[in-house]
Amino acid sequence: MKSFLLAAAKLAISLFLAGLALTITIGLIFWGTKSYENSQAKQYETIKEWSTDLTANLGFQIQAKTKVVSNQLLLSINVDGYPAYLSDPRLAQQNEKAQIIVHFVDQDGFRVFSRPIGLSAFSYIVGAKGEKIGLQTQLKEHVSIEDYKRFQHFQVEWTLQTEAPPEPAPIAEVEKRRLDHCAPNISREERLKRLSMHGELRQTSSNAFSAGDRSLMFGFDGKLLICR
Repeated sequence: MKSFLLAAAKLAISLFLAGLALTITIGLIFWGTKSYENSQAKQYETIKEWSTDLTANLGFQIQAKTKVVSNQLLLSINVDGYPAYLSDPRLAQQNEKAQIIVHFVDQDGFRVFSRPIGLSAFSYIVGAKGEKIGLQTQLKEHVSIEDYKRFQHFQVEWTLQTEAPPEPAPIAEVEKRRLDHCAPNISREERLKRLSMHGELRQTSSNAFSAGDRSLMFGFDGKLLICR
């Protein structure tokens, strides 16, 4: 009986030591793997800079900075320039919900990360005299290190309205439209005068006249026959 108990004790101790060794081994492997991952991730905490020149399209340049910390992409966007259309009250409503969409693509042009940023999310950058000279914003998004490694190029799209609607027609133009050469009870001379407001007056026959895309024709008795 004594020898059985001794053998059982030795077996238990052996199993304990084997389990302890396995636990330590697993712990060391996990620690080593984690340390390696942390050392690899550390390099992506260094700021990387990107830029694109949209002067020809939007009248400004965009500068971006990125880094990844704990699988979080930290993105800073600076708009260098503040074109007049951003302050145009006629475009305020259209641009209220406008967006600047940033894309990071891989070496083959496939998008890895995209983020629309509403114009309202930007704050103003002001110059020495208090004038607006640009826009800026910062944001945070989940991005894995593996995806961040694939960032190769920076692209930008937008939904901004840059063309203001035409100015209201001057009063003279409005009045010209109101002077209808086809109106009833006006003289021949008045009709011709009103018709000439639509372009160069041309006589196309003895009793027919045209100007621009408008025309009229009188009968032999001098009365209006056709008018358009």
